[in-house]
Amino acid sequence: MLWVIGVLGIVLHTLCTTGAGVGMVIGFVFFLVGFGEMKNKSRNLSSLLLSKDTLMIVGTMGVVLVYFLLSYWNLKMIGDATFPGLLGSAIREISVRQLLTAAVLYAFWTIISLYWMLPKVFSFDKLGLKIQLIALGAAGASILYGIIKL
Repeated sequence: MLWVIGVLGIVLHTLCTTGAGVGMVIGFVFFLVGFGEMKNKSRNLSSLLLSKDTLMIVGTMGVVLVYFLLSYWNLKMIGDATFPGLLGSAIREISVRQLLTAAVLYAFWTIISLYWMLPKVFSFDKLGLKIQLIALGAAGASILYGIIKL
């Protein structure tokens, strides 16, 4: 049963990490396309960089970057704890403690970013229900795996 939770966590975190990475790349490309279009207007560079749109995009990308890094950290820790490799129990103990820390941070950041920062601060519409369930399921699987493994 524990192995199934670990593999489920790996799959969910892989989806979250991949989705956040693809979102950052697509967001950056659209930002560059929009930045070139905004530059054609008669504005100087400093007002362009400090515009509301640019700050919103950079803020959203910052939230997604932190989410990406936390998701990758969780993916690495749950992978090390589930499949420890040649080091065996030594790496497993360290990984489980780090996994629990990473899982709590990831769950906190996921809830804060999905339900407060993105919709209210950055005016980013809510993500779909499937995406929210995958993100919260990944956090729950990591926390559950870390608690059981301790």
